[in-house]
Amino acid sequence: MKVDISISKDVKEPYVVIHADKMTEEIAGLAQDISEYASGGRIIGKVEDTMMVLQSENISVIRVESEKVYVTSEGVTYHVGKRMYELLEILGKDFMQVSKSAAVNLKFLKSVEPYLNGVMVLNLKDGEKEYISRKYVPKLKEYLGI
Repeated sequence: MKVDISISKDVKEPYVVIHADKMTEEIAGLAQDISEYASGGRIIGKVEDTMMVLQSENISVIRVESEKVYVTSEGVTYHVGKRMYELLEILGKDFMQVSKSAAVNLKFLKSVEPYLNGVMVLNLKDGEKEYISRKYVPKLKEYLGI
């Protein structure tokens, strides 16, 4: 891939143009990476062909399904091009991993119920439910102060 950078005093805001004969996964990934970088740590979610800038305070759950990462924000599930650990770094202390394949925004936590074999169910304010595995229960108890 060829990279060409042009510096001009006439340009008020940097922008990126990609020239190609067809859309490829590599180009789509590059465009998403550039958008996410330019968004200053905000999360870019995709539904069908629409890309949305998601605010961390509206994201309730991060889930990994079939090696793809999804976030739920305001009742809509978006595919994101980052790994869960990257999202947790960006989103900060309000988010906690609760299982191998899920993390929740603790500000959305409504109630906690026991389930089976030490597993608990987290009920979130937006109606989402997520299971917290035994490995992560001590960290949740610490957060709750119990």
